[in-house]
Amino acid sequence: MADRRMLSKSIMDTDNFIEMPSTARLLYVDLVLRADDDGFISPRKVMKVTGASEDDLRILIAKKYLIPFNTGSCNYPLEIS
Repeated sequence: MADRRMLSKSIMDTDNFIEMPSTARLLYVDLVLRADDDGFISPRKVMKVTGASEDDLRILIAKKYLIPFNTGSCNYPLEIS
């Protein structure tokens, strides 16, 4: 697993991202940093570490910053449409 990640300003500088609660934004950043090389992550541990709530996770999914899977893991897309 890579030790470093790059975050795109083209995602993080959008009004859509900025208008989310700070806890949802922190959760997104932490999930991206801790994801495997294919962008997959199980969000529960990260939610405990960041103090994020279920609502924060739901916001990220609703705004398409995360793609949920039946296994409980998520993937973050490289581009948000």
